[in-house]
Amino acid sequence: MRDRAAIVDDWSERDRRCAVLPADREIIDASGALRALIVDLVVSASPEDELYDACAVLGRMIAHRGGSPTLASATMESAGLALEATGAAWLAPARAAVAEGFTATIAEDARREAVQAWEFPSCAVPLGQAAVAIAAGYPADDDEELAAWAARVAKAAALSGVRRAVVSGSQRACDAVLDACGVVGIEAQVPPK
Repeated sequence: MRDRAAIVDDWSERDRRCAVLPADREIIDASGALRALIVDLVVSASPEDELYDACAVLGRMIAHRGGSPTLASATMESAGLALEATGAAWLAPARAAVAEGFTATIAEDARREAVQAWEFPSCAVPLGQAAVAIAAGYPADDDEELAAWAARVAKAAALSGVRRAVVSGSQRACDAVLDACGVVGIEAQVPPK
């Protein structure tokens, strides 16, 4: 068998040929150490859970750095070719681990972005004269999580000069914002229905 560096170079070159985004090439170049680890785990027949964990990390890396789904789906096929092990039993689970790491990261990032939309100032509309309308729709059922969110919103609003707020949304979220606004000195109310 060829040495590890030659296998990693072969794998990387195969991935470069299927790269569709500039980020893919950057990821391929930056992932040499992780690729070497994966090769070592395959060659040494280490416990499979370590191999699959490393593959999941590769999938997460591809997603975090803005890599394409094409790279995520093709990279283990390239590894199998470079290792001359295209029919190996470890290949399908390794491919799945990369895909799971990639998709989990994409989903986590999307959830984080969705939650960020409820932070101040995104959740507020300026009304003039140091007043805002606050949309209290933070997607949480836990009272502590709602209270923490409301505290962040109220603090950020107060620091930006807000002195009055109209709050609308779910009852629990509105109550949390009203309480938090009272703590920081913002006069807040829910509009009459």
